[in-house]
Amino acid sequence: MNKKYIWGGVFLLVVIVGLWFGVSYLDLGKNEKTDGVEEYRLEREGISFEYKTEPDGYVVEDLSSFIGEEPEGIEVISVYRLMNAREKAELEASEGGREGPPTINLTVFKNVQNQSAKQWVDTFPLFSNLNFIIGEIDQEAVVAGVDAIRYLTDGLYQNQNVVIAHDDYIYYFVGSFLEKDSAIYRDFNILIDSVTFIPNEMANTKIDIRLVCESALAYMTFSDGKAAEAFVESCINGEHPEVIERYISDLGLDGASI
Repeated sequence: MNKKYIWGGVFLLVVIVGLWFGVSYLDLGKNEKTDGVEEYRLEREGISFEYKTEPDGYVVEDLSSFIGEEPEGIEVISVYRLMNAREKAELEASEGGREGPPTINLTVFKNVQNQSAKQWVDTFPLFSNLNFIIGEIDQEAVVAGVDAIRYLTDGLYQNQNVVIAHDDYIYYFVGSFLEKDSAIYRDFNILIDSVTFIPNEMANTKIDIRLVCESALAYMTFSDGKAAEAFVESCINGEHPEVIERYISDLGLDGASI
């Protein structure tokens, strides 16, 4: 056999093996990037983000049960906090009062007035910390393809603030930090870059009005069957909108129509 063809075959084999190892190396690199990272999905709020779990990662806490009385024009849907797992353990083990570590927080508001992010920040300075802004507001920020605003505020720690108005919600992210070269400063920005919005599958869903009105019989009492039937008919005719609102709220069907 001609040596020229033998060496040609060997060279081709080396190239194929080299390409295989190259692709495998790239794949391994991709897997390594996702190690120690988890996605946190908020289906009702229509948003998800990724956060670091290791090494030296975070724990997500749902603080929505602590939502207190809200001023007029504000409706808080949910509150979440990310705290470094190691620092959280140290805080819980400490005796006496002490300052908590820097955290990353997400508060989801109902966009009651259908405002832009900038309008919301200006309207509710108590929540947006507008009076503690350092420098200028970046009104050209984009998060997950949606217009957003970013700014710094001062307080116990300095804070990165990202406000997004999308669909029916205002998403307000705050990342506290001591120094800009700190891990939490970088992790906050990585989290923001990972944000995606979950399509509202109920947006074009129509609900059966009779079914909704009849479902109210489960938690209401009537003197007799005729009274119950009369209630259902009046509900279908639009005389009990609170029944519709409760049904949509209980099942998380925001965006559904009759």
